[in-house]
Amino acid sequence: MNHRQRDERLHHADHLRARALHDLARAREALALIRDIAECPPVADSLPNIARVARAALAGATPPDPCFLHGEEHQERMP
Repeated sequence: MNHRQRDERLHHADHLRARALHDLARAREALALIRDIAECPPVADSLPNIARVARAALAGATPPDPCFLHGEEHQERMP
C-alpha cells in the first residue's frame, strides 16, 4: 500500500467514525425523548409519537460539515 492509499483509507475511516458518533448521538436523543413520552401519563397519541420519533432516529442524517462557516463567520474570513 502506498502513501496515497494509506491516506485515503485513514480519511475514509475518520469519516466513518464521525458518522457513527453522529448517529449514536441522534439515537441517544431519540431514546431519551421516547423515554420521556413513555413516562408521561398516557395520552391517546403516545404510541404514534413514539413510532414517529423512532422512524426519524433510524433514518440516516448527514452530520454537519465541520468546515462550514455560518454567515457572520464567513463574512469575517472573506478577503
